[in-house]
Amino acid sequence: MDSLTRLHAARDAAVYQYSTLTAHAQNALVAKVLASGDLGMIGGHHVHDLERRVAERVSRSGAVATSSATTGIELLLRCLPTRPSQDRVVIPEVCWISVPTAVRRAGKAPVVAPVTSDLTPYWEQIEPLIGENTAAVILAHVRGRPAPDTRRIAEELAHRGVALIEDCAQAWQVTLDGPHVGTHGIAAVFSTQTYKLVATGEGGLILADDTDLLDRLRAIGGDTRLPLPNNADGRGNDRMSELTAASALPQLDNLDWLTSTLHELQLQLIDVLERSPTTRQVLPERVTARSSNGSLVGMWLPTADHARGLANRLFRLGVRHWWPGRGDSHLAENWRLTQPACHGLVDLRCYLDIQVPVLDEEHRAAYLELVDRALHDGSGGGEHR
Repeated sequence: MDSLTRLHAARDAAVYQYSTLTAHAQNALVAKVLASGDLGMIGGHHVHDLERRVAERVSRSGAVATSSATTGIELLLRCLPTRPSQDRVVIPEVCWISVPTAVRRAGKAPVVAPVTSDLTPYWEQIEPLIGENTAAVILAHVRGRPAPDTRRIAEELAHRGVALIEDCAQAWQVTLDGPHVGTHGIAAVFSTQTYKLVATGEGGLILADDTDLLDRLRAIGGDTRLPLPNNADGRGNDRMSELTAASALPQLDNLDWLTSTLHELQLQLIDVLERSPTTRQVLPERVTARSSNGSLVGMWLPTADHARGLANRLFRLGVRHWWPGRGDSHLAENWRLTQPACHGLVDLRCYLDIQVPVLDEEHRAAYLELVDRALHDGSGGGEHR
């Protein structure tokens, strides 16, 4: 096999949509749900099974499955015990646009905390934004990595009586000093949207330890078997369906194997990126890679032009990646939903990350060569387009 054919074979063999790896098992379980006729959460058992198993995996007392993670954040903010004057929610500069949207829909105003080179804020960025009108802080574990300052942020907020919500949409299998992320705040929200490690199209789970809060979430979210709290302003329909849960369960079974497999190639990819003459920082570092879920490797480049040029070359080679360029909905500057934009600490356009595919060992060297070609083809500078 010549070199070009070998590279094309590696590109074509790469599996980026991890949910396809369990498609057969998902089809079988979904078919059983369809045949049973029990399609909704009330009357079925797959949603309950998913809630129980995810809560156990993350070491929380319980979980409430929702139609999306966005819905979960909005429902959680509506159910938190706060005073009417507490109408501000601190959110990070980097997260999906649905987070500030959920804050708005819950009747509160988002306040943006700038992020560092980890793509998350530290306590130093959050503290100046905390006041008597702060209802909660949402801390996102983004790009398959933990927010490094989570423990200190949780402790400081607890001393001030401010709720911490962990946005774990991108953090399946992510750990921090041992335990899974999602255990430090009053609650955590996970996602099963299409591009997550557990992917059902749409879906979310709220995890918490407070049984009263969990019951309130269930009742207000649409579980008619529970009475509405006295001060509730209505009952919605935020429930996950049995079909969604049936799609998620086989992927949950496969999660340990998936992240173990991803970590193998992730470590090799880290080595390739660290050797590049234009790389300024690689995330995660090799020594902390096991705390990530293995799905991504990020890098900081000297300029936005360097990052844009690399993104262009990776695209042409068929290597899946993310570059937060102009108009990207992960960035606060593009939301139009927040208070005046914060002054950023880093130029996010200098960041780029590469998704780690599931790939047979025979194709891994060729895949890494593809990435290496993209890195060195533009080592003299960025592409101006």
